[in-house]
Amino acid sequence: MPDSQTGLTRSQTGAFALVVLAALVLRALAYAPFDISHADEIMQYLEQAKRIATGAGIVPWEYRFGARNSLIPQLLALPYWLGHALAPGSLAGMHAARITGIALTLLVLPAAWRLGALTSAAHGLAALFVAAVWYESVLFSTLLLSEVIAAGPLLLGAALMLGPGRSAKALRWAGLALGLGVVLRLQYAPFAAVLAIACLKLDRRAWWLLIQGGLCALALCALSDLIAGQVPLRWIWINFQFNMIEGRAARFGREPALAYLGMLLVHLGPLAVFIAAGAVFSPGRYRPLVYALAVNLLFHSMIAHKEYRFIWISVLAALILAAITSVNLARRSAAARGMRLGWGGMVVLAVVWLIVGLSANARSGGAYSLRGGAPIPLAAQAGVGQGKACGIALPDQWRAHLVPALLPREVPLYVAPEAVKAAIEPLPPGIAASANVLVFPDLPRGTTGYVEQGCYTNGVIRACTYVRPGACSADPYWTYQAVLERETL
Repeated sequence: MPDSQTGLTRSQTGAFALVVLAALVLRALAYAPFDISHADEIMQYLEQAKRIATGAGIVPWEYRFGARNSLIPQLLALPYWLGHALAPGSLAGMHAARITGIALTLLVLPAAWRLGALTSAAHGLAALFVAAVWYESVLFSTLLLSEVIAAGPLLLGAALMLGPGRSAKALRWAGLALGLGVVLRLQYAPFAAVLAIACLKLDRRAWWLLIQGGLCALALCALSDLIAGQVPLRWIWINFQFNMIEGRAARFGREPALAYLGMLLVHLGPLAVFIAAGAVFSPGRYRPLVYALAVNLLFHSMIAHKEYRFIWISVLAALILAAITSVNLARRSAAARGMRLGWGGMVVLAVVWLIVGLSANARSGGAYSLRGGAPIPLAAQAGVGQGKACGIALPDQWRAHLVPALLPREVPLYVAPEAVKAAIEPLPPGIAASANVLVFPDLPRGTTGYVEQGCYTNGVIRACTYVRPGACSADPYWTYQAVLERETL
């Protein structure tokens, strides 16, 4: 296979297209819009896109206090509006927004290719293949999360800065890409900063060109803030104040400093150590990327509240670097036998990566352990499908799986105390009056007049739809929005 940094042979182009096609097919198969991994997917992004598109929606604390920018919801709002306008009374808008989110995550594919192609076309194909088919890369692409969307611009910025020559155009685009990555995920600023410092060092010309691109990203962010009715860039300080100074995020859990090490050993599978070694011992030109992913991991390890998604940029960068290193190892192995690495060897290498990914998927539990909850919105949709739903009530903790954006038409949502689901307390009269549809695992204690319409289960959650005849008399105390504000969420 001839190497190329600027072009591809016909066979290489065919392989490139085949890998991209595999990436698209795998993501289509993994698409499960009612299963979520984190409430942020539907509350922070999907619901806010609906609110921008339709003027109605739930507002969580981040947007009430101005602690987050609106760029991602704004990007999703147009497809949501278009789907809603073309097919009112359906979930077309929701699907359009979620598919757009997947499209935004696909930027990691050209980023991975370009990173690998800095060494050779074979390295580019290997990096592209791992980014395309690694089980978490596929799964995370279907999750509407800022960490996943930001990974593409950041890695593309890395590829532009690590390239030979570093033209003025490349540096400006790199600045724009890194700036957008940080705007999309503020907590990835250390990754971008270390990457830039390690690449550019004291090259003042390069820094000025990079800053020009970064200022364009900040301008786009400021425009986004103005459109959202916020003071431009003020959200950066508010976010820092709430999460770093006041430690608001820690209310969702605290983990020890080495918690991410345990997560990596699980998520990367039995060969986690070898993947880490492949990243660390990748070719020297990638050293700045190694430093950036390591500092990002260290930075997040010092924050009390830890979630695996927070370090996704480090994980994905390590996988891409390990893929690049694996080509070098395969070439040495072939050379030791007096051969060169051809298409047969590349296919064997791809199979090895598939096996490694499948073993990691088996160890971590894959999609089954990382997302779920679909029975809850499906039961709510069944209640709306009755045609006379004027209010839907569900237990408190289940609210993380349901927002109005997941319903085919606007129906008020009400949230009951968790004790009602546990059969410790009866359903409050205000909720019974407000909602003629209940979504619960069982009919709440002491409740009468509701008839079970059916249940949905995934083996973990069982959600049933209970419907009563008659109208609704709204009690504002139990609305979804009121409950969020009482819980300062």
